[in-house]
Amino acid sequence: MKRLLLIIALTSSLITFSQINILDKSKQPTIKAIPYDGSFMNFSDVMLKKEKKAGIVGHKITLLKVWNIKRANGEKIYISDSKAIENKSFEVIEYTNDYKDILRIKDEKEEYIFEPSSIDEFVINSYIDSIKSKLENKIFVPLNFKSELKNLNGNEVTLDGRKEYKISKVNFAKLEFGYGIIVELNNESEFTYPNDPFDQPEDKGWINIGGSDILQTKSTLILKDVFIKFSNTNKLFINDIRNGVVKLGMNEKQCRMAWGAPTSSMNNIGGYDKVLRYGDLGKSQNLYFKGGILKLIK
Repeated sequence: MKRLLLIIALTSSLITFSQINILDKSKQPTIKAIPYDGSFMNFSDVMLKKEKKAGIVGHKITLLKVWNIKRANGEKIYISDSKAIENKSFEVIEYTNDYKDILRIKDEKEEYIFEPSSIDEFVINSYIDSIKSKLENKIFVPLNFKSELKNLNGNEVTLDGRKEYKISKVNFAKLEFGYGIIVELNNESEFTYPNDPFDQPEDKGWINIGGSDILQTKSTLILKDVFIKFSNTNKLFINDIRNGVVKLGMNEKQCRMAWGAPTSSMNNIGGYDKVLRYGDLGKSQNLYFKGGILKLIK
């Protein structure tokens, strides 16, 4: 009986005082930075990977309107004091990610910890430099024969596809809704340069500029030498594309250039490889493709 009681006592002791072994796997692996190439202005693109964000180490950023910043010693900088660091440039000396982006930055006086969020506004200085290099003093031709935009002064401007336009200036500016790039055409009219990657064509030498209307209408411009090659490659349908007309025999890319992005896209419908729908259901026009060529407009 005594032996049984001893065994029970020992077992109870083990149950009461034994501990589980907890492994610490919370530490993130080292982020392999992809060198910054000037392709994004800040971290607003939710698709940006940590490796790309880490590439801005060594580059300068300008803080515009920030809320989540503190001194290196952890002292919070409140809004009432933040004006002293706004519109100033800092060098990024470290990037980490612990469920959120964390930048260690410095100026000539001290270091700060900046945790950019959706409410913070900043710009990577090299982005502005890359856009200037890409656009300033370059000659462009409008894709469409006629496109109408409101410039930043609110005036209607008609871009003529038979003329050439020089981007005479590129500037960074505070706009009605946030900050962005503006371009000046022929030393006359200013338009926005949408900085969201989804708002710009993927093809090199193609850009979109935006109007100041509430719908933010866009017009596509093509670098002059790229436009010449484009015209030669699409001789059969070049005038239709520029007039916003689709015709049987066009490929999908030509249709998209003529009509823009479709409302939706479907595959393998009614014996066709792909169907592009433009407009609302019941009031739409559909483009039916086989082998990548437009076979039916309905």
